[in-house]
Amino acid sequence: MLASRALACLTFVCCALPARGLYATIHWETSRKFWFGFLFVAVICAKLLHIYAHYDSVPLGKLLLWGSTFFGQDALFLFFGHLLTRNFQWLWVRILAGAVVICASLILSVMAAANTSFFFTTGAEIHWRQAGGFNRDPASIHTLLTGLTGLIIVEILYIITAALTTPYIYNVVDYIIGTWATVLGAVCKPLVNMVVNMVAKRSGRGRKVFERLKIYEPVPLGDYDEEEDKAGLHAAPLLDHPPLPPPPVENNRSKIWLKRALVMIPTGLIFFLRLVRPYDESYWFLSQTIVASPFAGVDSRGKLAGMAEHCEIDGKTTALTATPQFDWLPEGEWPGFRDWQDDKYQHYNATEDPLHISNLDQDILEPLRDVLAKGDVKIKHVLVFKMESTRQDVFPFKNGSYFHDRIKQSYSDEKIPKRVQKRLTQLTPTAERLTGAQSGLNPKHPVKPYGGISMTNSYTSGTFTLKSIEGTTCGLSPLVVDFNHEYEHHIYQPCMPHVLDVLSAGTNNSKSKNFIDWPWRPRFMQTITDTYDHQDRLTPALGFKDENILTSERIDVQHANDTTWKAEKYNFWGYADKEMGSYLKDAIIKAEKNHERLFITHLTGITHHPWDLPPGVEYREMMGSATNSFGGKNDGLNRYLNTINFNDKWYARVLEILEETGIADETLFILTGDHGISLLEDGNVTPYDNPLVTNFHVPLVFAHPKLPAIELNSSVTSVQILPTILDLLKESGSLDEHSTRAISDLLPMYEGQSIIRPIIEKQDGKSYWQFTVMNTGGSMVAMRSADKKYRLIVPLVPEVEWRFTDVGKDPREEEAIKSFSLNVLVSAIATRHGKEAVEWTHDAARAAQWWVSDNWRRYEFDPST
Repeated sequence: MLASRALACLTFVCCALPARGLYATIHWETSRKFWFGFLFVAVICAKLLHIYAHYDSVPLGKLLLWGSTFFGQDALFLFFGHLLTRNFQWLWVRILAGAVVICASLILSVMAAANTSFFFTTGAEIHWRQAGGFNRDPASIHTLLTGLTGLIIVEILYIITAALTTPYIYNVVDYIIGTWATVLGAVCKPLVNMVVNMVAKRSGRGRKVFERLKIYEPVPLGDYDEEEDKAGLHAAPLLDHPPLPPPPVENNRSKIWLKRALVMIPTGLIFFLRLVRPYDESYWFLSQTIVASPFAGVDSRGKLAGMAEHCEIDGKTTALTATPQFDWLPEGEWPGFRDWQDDKYQHYNATEDPLHISNLDQDILEPLRDVLAKGDVKIKHVLVFKMESTRQDVFPFKNGSYFHDRIKQSYSDEKIPKRVQKRLTQLTPTAERLTGAQSGLNPKHPVKPYGGISMTNSYTSGTFTLKSIEGTTCGLSPLVVDFNHEYEHHIYQPCMPHVLDVLSAGTNNSKSKNFIDWPWRPRFMQTITDTYDHQDRLTPALGFKDENILTSERIDVQHANDTTWKAEKYNFWGYADKEMGSYLKDAIIKAEKNHERLFITHLTGITHHPWDLPPGVEYREMMGSATNSFGGKNDGLNRYLNTINFNDKWYARVLEILEETGIADETLFILTGDHGISLLEDGNVTPYDNPLVTNFHVPLVFAHPKLPAIELNSSVTSVQILPTILDLLKESGSLDEHSTRAISDLLPMYEGQSIIRPIIEKQDGKSYWQFTVMNTGGSMVAMRSADKKYRLIVPLVPEVEWRFTDVGKDPREEEAIKSFSLNVLVSAIATRHGKEAVEWTHDAARAAQWWVSDNWRRYEFDPST
């Protein structure tokens, strides 16, 4: 037995051999049962994971009632797989069938293993329709390879399971098929005889036909006997050639029929349930076999698109109108201002957007009003830091927070050791300073606030990093499509570098002593690679000129022959963020010397999974060894906290550089997360298709030493960062007359409200809707409104559920309502949350329909192509 299993496993080595060589090496009679078992294990394990991943989208009672019917497609496929593993008489049939089974087993097992590994890493299944959009650049390949270990482990487990269950799986399936073949054959025999007799009456050839059909009459199958199976006596008579003699008939026929009943009753009941099962999108989706998953569920128009084409809000189908005319716009072609160069183009007009609410007519917030009016705040330079994978609750880390409580729980006595307590007090002191929020971990030595505005209820515009960067830099919503394709389409608003370049065309006096007359120099700086998903093409599309872009590849070129450069890459992403210190300082010194104003966007990298530190930097333990509360995720949490601490020191160094160069009092320093991460809640290391609120909730700080330190809890999004920068530049008197007039015209065009003014949550019965394009972009959209604590996940493809939560009552979203049907979702919301929540959900779904469709129009994107 063991020898045959080992021999079957050796088939892997011979898969690449020609078909005849394969069968010369491996006997199909010996290995066919292993290959069927391998196929069976892969397909069934994939289905079990599929159901587990979405079990909460179906009420428990219905799941128990209809759950068995979800295996119908799998059973049908395995039936055909079983047919191909028969011990065929003809060699060429055996070779062809074996090749098909082996290929199918290998492909499907790898798919199932990849999906399993991916699920336990990200908390979501792979959307196979996205595979075609996967980029094969080095960074993408390296990212993919981080999950290779898990895939290999799962694949080995499949092989071991198949080997241990050979030939039992094959024989059980064979017995089930044989039982039904016998019963159906006995039932159909009178009908066949009747047809043959009718033919015989009309044709003399009928008798000959009848004689031939006798050859294929079903043979009753007795009880399974392993010794008989070894001899080949249990092959299905309808499938093998030539038909084998029937096994001996047992005297105890009641025992035979009892065993047949144990097969027929359950399988017959499942078949009956499938016939009467009502139509439901969730049942259809859960029934989908992994065999069909790369081909099923592809709906480029989405669940909403068909309705969205005819959707109107306030009588408007789009926010695109004729391009406004600006007399300050210089002649010629200016990147970002394409729509002004030809009358054939239309442009996004916020005043025509039925979902837009402007707050520009509101007065500036009182704590800021006086300092801005007096001219105490000067903004010569602007730094925007996008902090990779930075949750709001680690910027800063606070005593009594959910994260702090989980650290306690990681110790068996739920008491944090003193050495760890000391480390936690030193975890995010710079974040404390920038936000003005005390951690409470060291009350005897409070941190002095730096000054500025800290938003505690800020969400990202996209949980895919590149889309988040675009939302911040351009003040618009990212394109609702998988991966980074914005650079291939019309970015429908001028990004900050575009605006500053146009302003510099009219304000370009480097000889002036007053910085408001100086031209701007936008720069994009990061010490990691920009090859991931074509970032190297997106960054120029956002308005950053090639000579003003810094990446790890460019650092490598610059220091190729520099023996004094000692920095080492921490992993395939690139160098630690702190290695940008010398570049930042040089850029500031050069700008001051040349009388230029800097707008620097910086993407951090070291806080990205797998949370590696630079060589020589020691990890400091902060998590305990108790795993009962964490499911073994303590190491990941500890690594994450170490990188958060490492970059907190980098931000401290940035403040030192601003002081050393003498520009601290004239620099607006903005820090925000590109997205959060739910590692703490569910162990997932990426926001891919993850709707948990912690993937959206990010820090947002406008730091300036001359601003009062204030904390606001208004609902905002990173789309509002650009209009807030423009508003601050204008209201602080940091622009000349020409630029002030231009900004006054541009500000009303952007869809986000200014954060230095009161956020209008609702106006004329219309809510201020805020959307987030979820990683990777084309599967779902998250939305909320500023006036409510509700959140809705809107599916754009059939394999994603609707999801409703009330973060006011359920901040950890432990009681989410999910369904593939909006009507079923609304019914559940009515029962648990009442009429108000139902009305909000209907309004939200309608707003999403309109917004998704107009998003495509703004980008001039056709989702059907």
